[in-house]
Amino acid sequence: MTVWRRSWSAGAWLAAALVAAGATASAQQSENWTKCVNKNDAYSNDVQVEACTALIRSGEENSRNTAIAFNNRGIAYYAKDDYDNAISDFSEAINLDPNYADAFQSRASAYSDKGDHDRALDDYNQSIRLNRNNPIAFNNRCDELLVMGRVQAAISDCNESLRQRPKHANTLMHRGNAYLAAGEYRKAIADYDAALAQKPKDAWSLYGRGYAKVKLGNTSGGNADMDAGEAISDGIAKAFERRGIKR
Repeated sequence: MTVWRRSWSAGAWLAAALVAAGATASAQQSENWTKCVNKNDAYSNDVQVEACTALIRSGEENSRNTAIAFNNRGIAYYAKDDYDNAISDFSEAINLDPNYADAFQSRASAYSDKGDHDRALDDYNQSIRLNRNNPIAFNNRCDELLVMGRVQAAISDCNESLRQRPKHANTLMHRGNAYLAAGEYRKAIADYDAALAQKPKDAWSLYGRGYAKVKLGNTSGGNADMDAGEAISDGIAKAFERRGIKR
C-alpha cells in the first residue's frame, strides 16, 4: 500500500507553461497546456498524459516548454506508480534543459520510490545546487537522508526547509521523524503536535507522536496515537521501519 507521496514544486513549471499557453498559441494548444499543467489536479492522470504527449509531439514548442511538458507527463506517470516511464520523461526534460532544477527533483522522487536511494540523493543534490531557494527540495531530501540513516543531515535539511517555508505541516512531520530516529522525543512530539494542528488526521504525525510518547513512558496515550495512525494507513508501521524506527 502506498502511504506517502513526495511534494512537488509547482511554481517554475506552472509559470512557464502558462506563458507557453498564452495569446500566440492555438486554442487546442492552450487547452493542452491547461490539461498538461493540471493545476489542483483538475484532470485525471490519463488526461494529463494525453495532453502533455500532444504538446511534445506537436513540434510547436521550444525546447524549454517541451522540457516542461516531459516533466509534467512524468509527474502524471509517477502518480500512476509507473516509475520507469516517469524516470524516462524526467530524464528527457533534463536532456532538453540541464539546468531544470525541478526535473532533477522530480526524478529523485521516482528513484526513491523505486528504492534507488543513491541516485535519488544525487538528483536532490543537483536540484539544490541549481536552486537553493527551494524548500520542497530540502524537505524531500530531508526524508531521503533519513531513509539512508543520515539522521543529523536530515534534521539540517528540514531546518533549512522550515527556514524558507515556516510552519509547513509536511516538513514538520519529516523533522519529527528525524528527531524520533535521533532519540529526541520531546522535540519530535513538538513537531508532530504542530503538524497535527494543521492536519489532524495525518497518519505519520499520529504514529510518530505515539511512538515518542511510549518512549517517554506514556504507554496508553502513545499506543492510542499509533493505533489511530494505523487505522488511517495500514502501511505506516512498515514506512517507519524503513526509516529505522520500529515499534
